[in-house]
Amino acid sequence: MPIAREGQFLVTTKWNKPHLGLESSMIDACIQEAINKPYAGVFGSPTFGFREKTLDSLRSIPQLEEIWFWDVELDDVEAVYTLKRLRSFGVQPGRPPIDFSQIPTLERLVVTYRAGDSGVDRLKNLHRLSLWHYSPKKRLFGEILLPDGLTELEINWANPKALDGLTPLLSLRRLEIHRCRNLESLSVLPRLFPNLEHLVVAACGKVSVDEGRRAVENLPKLKHAHVQKTKLV
Repeated sequence: MPIAREGQFLVTTKWNKPHLGLESSMIDACIQEAINKPYAGVFGSPTFGFREKTLDSLRSIPQLEEIWFWDVELDDVEAVYTLKRLRSFGVQPGRPPIDFSQIPTLERLVVTYRAGDSGVDRLKNLHRLSLWHYSPKKRLFGEILLPDGLTELEINWANPKALDGLTPLLSLRRLEIHRCRNLESLSVLPRLFPNLEHLVVAACGKVSVDEGRRAVENLPKLKHAHVQKTKLV
């Protein structure tokens, strides 16, 4: 996502649509720019001058479809509930818990899961979920429930040893698992996601290639599978 200054403002293009960078030193001008021009979304990071403790500035830009804030530490994110056209959400890592059921238009979600988060399973339009740093004390999946229509799931830096507890989904077509150092088993994949077409498991040191082969044998619709840099399909 290359970011460059166009005139006074930071701009990038994501999914072929322009996104405006919000900078604390000129937040009012940024908001007015977002109101005046058809930006699909906004982004912010301390690296690019965003140092706000809330997302209240978004209340003035209700037409936004996409937001992406990273390396932030926010005290209040209530403004996201006012974005009635929001399709893509990424705010991490520091934020209060969110009731995602209050953002029913979401189609893409990038989330560092926090205790107290709720409503992900009620997002009927959600197709793509990227889950980061999921680290429950019991080291088990299950605190986060997945919606029935999810087609793509990416899991990064999670601490469970196995995938038990994930919501079984007939709809899931793509699964990527990265840097889950405790993960040992893929045995439940055929039961959880029997219609899987794409599988990538990378930098998960306890998952052997043989373990991947056993899982792949029971996933008849797979078109592509890589486990620990080894192509299995």
